[in-house]
Amino acid sequence: MITPARRNAQGMQDLPREIFQNDVKNHSNRLVKLMSVQSIPMIFRCDALTDEGWGRFRRCYALAEVAQQSGRFRVHFLSRALPKSLKKKVSEIHANLQVLPEGSTYQQDLAHLHSMFDMMSRKRVIVVVDHEDYESEGFKSLRSDQRVILIAIDDGEKKHYDADFLINPNLDAEMIAYSTAPDCQKLLGPKYVMVRDEVHTLRQDPTERMAESFQFLVALGISDHWGHALKAIEAVRRSTHRFETHLVVPTDWQHLEAAKRLIGNHPRIHLYEDPSFMPQLLARSDLALVASGHLTYELAYLGVPMLSVSMNSTQVGTAEAWSTRGISDYIGDVEKLTPELVMEKILYWMERDQELEERGITSQRVVDGRGKFRALEKLTKLLQNIQEGKIKLGA
Repeated sequence: MITPARRNAQGMQDLPREIFQNDVKNHSNRLVKLMSVQSIPMIFRCDALTDEGWGRFRRCYALAEVAQQSGRFRVHFLSRALPKSLKKKVSEIHANLQVLPEGSTYQQDLAHLHSMFDMMSRKRVIVVVDHEDYESEGFKSLRSDQRVILIAIDDGEKKHYDADFLINPNLDAEMIAYSTAPDCQKLLGPKYVMVRDEVHTLRQDPTERMAESFQFLVALGISDHWGHALKAIEAVRRSTHRFETHLVVPTDWQHLEAAKRLIGNHPRIHLYEDPSFMPQLLARSDLALVASGHLTYELAYLGVPMLSVSMNSTQVGTAEAWSTRGISDYIGDVEKLTPELVMEKILYWMERDQELEERGITSQRVVDGRGKFRALEKLTKLLQNIQEGKIKLGA
């Protein structure tokens, strides 16, 4: 069986790895030409306390990577307590991490950000906010500082975005009416999906896509408080069909011991606790059962077909949008998941190689992985115009 992943591995559907490397190099060169030698502080305000938070952190991290690689920005993260794996990611790009005190209020959160401005720069600071709790007043407060260029990354909430940029990378982003500052640049739709480097490079890497048997991935995330992923284990245990199942769960998942007992010594069910090689697991998959969050965009970039569920009401829009485009088989609310349904879906798609290929190819056309470069290009252009006196912040 030739899946979308293997087709890409053989070089039939993708561009060479050098394009990614050249993107980084070209953006770095442009920034060197357009900006002064002194680097500009770039603060990311995001958390990873929920599935939505993990998704927000991932897209911030993707933008932080390319900003840090350019050498023109000094990247800082301001977050509540992060899991150990994400702390390691921050240190890998040599970014600074400041942790907010547990229980700090929204006003204390804002005050902490303002205090960071004073310590970092007298001229200019970039602030990137990707946080569901930030409201209109918070954006206004941040942008009231004349040094701040504010980038709001959000999913189309009903609030006023007093920002220099609004980024909504979701599929239906261009269909939403936004309330923004008059000079706010709106960067909308999946062309602005920001993919992490460790995922980005795997799209061209054949060594990660050479599995012989069908690979089924289950990743419902940290919002799976009820243990719905256990239903996938039950389904596979009952099956006589031969395929590999990879179950990814958080280290502190409350159903972890139950999962280990269910799996026992089953030779084709593999359990991973917050693995560092998660991108490789994504890239190797032939079909993935996932929550309908940011992870769906990374799977789409890799060309991996999806079975999707919505863990909460905020994920329904994304789930339905993928389904409408014929890319995801949307099951519905996660409560509808049963072992019987999981097995039915696996067997159905194992018999449809060609349709899986087509879904994978279509998904890669939707998400090309260059969103972070496009966003940084827009920011670079604004900084150039400010430097040349064409734009005055706050005017």
